[in-house]
Amino acid sequence: MAEADVFEQARTTLTWHHQWVVVHDFLPRLVGRPLVDEVLEDGGKWFAPEPMQAFIPLEYADAAYRYGHGQIRHAYHLVDGGPELPLFPDLVGFGPLPEDHRLDLAQIFDVPGRPPAQRAKRLDGRLAASLIGLPERITGAVDETAYRSLAVRDLLRGDTTGLPSGEEVAKLLDVPPLTEETWPGGTPLWFYILKESEYLADGDRLGPVGGRIVAEVLIGLLRADPASYLSVEPDWQPTLPAAGDTFGLTDLLIPAGSH
Repeated sequence: MAEADVFEQARTTLTWHHQWVVVHDFLPRLVGRPLVDEVLEDGGKWFAPEPMQAFIPLEYADAAYRYGHGQIRHAYHLVDGGPELPLFPDLVGFGPLPEDHRLDLAQIFDVPGRPPAQRAKRLDGRLAASLIGLPERITGAVDETAYRSLAVRDLLRGDTTGLPSGEEVAKLLDVPPLTEETWPGGTPLWFYILKESEYLADGDRLGPVGGRIVAEVLIGLLRADPASYLSVEPDWQPTLPAAGDTFGLTDLLIPAGSH
């Protein structure tokens, strides 16, 4: 086989494994298996772009997929027995890491034979202290101190892009709104999705509004990609070895046999 063909085959194999993990490992943990199965079987009700016509909806980019900001811990252990380091300024990126800041992946991914990894913060509408006072190295110079808060920045992003409120989206999806409107004009969609997770899923996964947006967009984007496994061979299964009963992200990062 020509060298270029070997590379292309390896690239496709890795890409498909990653896509499969997103659909069958990541999304079920994030939005629940029933919703994933529904979107796979019936297609997206609200987001189903034609092949090669994909785009990123603002409701996803500027609200729903920013749920991850609510999961970030204030501090992390990088190695077994090491100190707990605050995210900022200790773990700020954009440059070479000092030797004592190298990360053992078993600290953030469950690896067989190792203690459970650190858990993400529960989704509850509150952000870690490190994200409320972002350093200037991240934000650049700002006119108002409030602009150093990632929460403020997320809320402003939704406002400037004209996103509908969480209550409006819930009604469109035929989901009972979480609460009566508590903000003028309705609850900002990003904040609504965090609170929905807290009240309806104990902060462990997204609720019906956030989950629907994320599941339909990620699966819809894969279906709009003519080279994805969902387009080419939807029943495809991972061929790389797995350390557990099913293939997961850890198996991509830490190949079986090297755990």
